[in-house]
Amino acid sequence: MIVTVDVGNSNVKFGVFNGKEWVALRRVHTDVGKTADEYSVLFDAFIRAGDVHSEAVTRAVVSSVVPALSDTICTVVERLTGAAPLRIGRAIRTGMDPEAVIPSEIGDDLLANAVAAFHARRQPAIVVDFGTAHSFTALSETGRVLGVAIAPGIAGAVRTLQRNTAQLPLVELEPPPHALARTTTHAIQAGVVYGYVGLVREVVTRMSAEMESRPWVVATGGMAAVLAPLCDVIEEVRPRHTLEGLRILAELNPG
Repeated sequence: MIVTVDVGNSNVKFGVFNGKEWVALRRVHTDVGKTADEYSVLFDAFIRAGDVHSEAVTRAVVSSVVPALSDTICTVVERLTGAAPLRIGRAIRTGMDPEAVIPSEIGDDLLANAVAAFHARRQPAIVVDFGTAHSFTALSETGRVLGVAIAPGIAGAVRTLQRNTAQLPLVELEPPPHALARTTTHAIQAGVVYGYVGLVREVVTRMSAEMESRPWVVATGGMAAVLAPLCDVIEEVRPRHTLEGLRILAELNPG
């Protein structure tokens, strides 16, 4: 079994792959104030819920874009599984173009997204990750990272709008019944949700135009279920896409 942990700015995603399917998939809010003991309690509960025995774990892998939590999570994973986790880095084997240099600026999560897309299709691709920040990672058919675009996440944008205005409420992020909104809630939903649909379409269209052939466009991340159905440029939603990339990296780097 392979344990995968993706430490993001908003959530820590945890999964166990038993060789055939994903089990014990869970997520918790990222909290840099939590101790290793507190995360140990949470992760141990996840493992037990999936009926996973620590002696069955053969590999563990951790991706983190939160430096303050990286060592803590690695300690927790090793404590619970007995397996020293693989930590994502630039020198890691990806199975992608060995001649292509991985940009030093690319985050662990974006590298995992690129790896998952390459091994799923081996064709040009753009991965749209609807996370705390919305990221767009483009790669060639050989797995060379062609470029990345990053925009503020939709959830953060709504919180900023509510925090910096006197009378606008925090609303549920879902499509309103009409673009011609007649209530404050629907007005915010129309502006933000449809505005971000336009953002995604524009970035993907411009990236695609600069690529040599038409890319496969795949979406992942917490807001993918809301935004992807409204974006005609997105072909597929893969909720576990980042964890799939981590699983592949664990298999390609056995120790």
